[in-house]
Amino acid sequence: MHEFSICEGIVKAAQEELGRMNPRPKALRRARVVVGRLHAIVPDNMEMAYEVLTRDTPIAGSKLELEFVPITAKCRACGWEGGIEPPVFLCGSCLSGDIEVLTGRELYLSNLEVEQDGDE
Repeated sequence: MHEFSICEGIVKAAQEELGRMNPRPKALRRARVVVGRLHAIVPDNMEMAYEVLTRDTPIAGSKLELEFVPITAKCRACGWEGGIEPPVFLCGSCLSGDIEVLTGRELYLSNLEVEQDGDE
């Protein structure tokens, strides 16, 4: 379950970012993460890992929101651009294997939704 090790980095990044905020937030409500489909993340596994890793931490009780980015590619042989589905990494037009992956590798913490003192 590679989601656990990926999630460790996300939790660490979220906690570090919260520590840099001024004024310091009262709580983290939601961590939004952009994930490319090439990472083959299983959402349920990622959510379970997030829950386990945030337990007994300052961000316990926050939610993880995943935004998936499809895999797109460009064919170097004919110039076609479009979506591809693993495990087939071929041009959607000429079936060449000489493609450049354009999107699908993303993996980053995109946003933290926080609660400040005085928020309802």
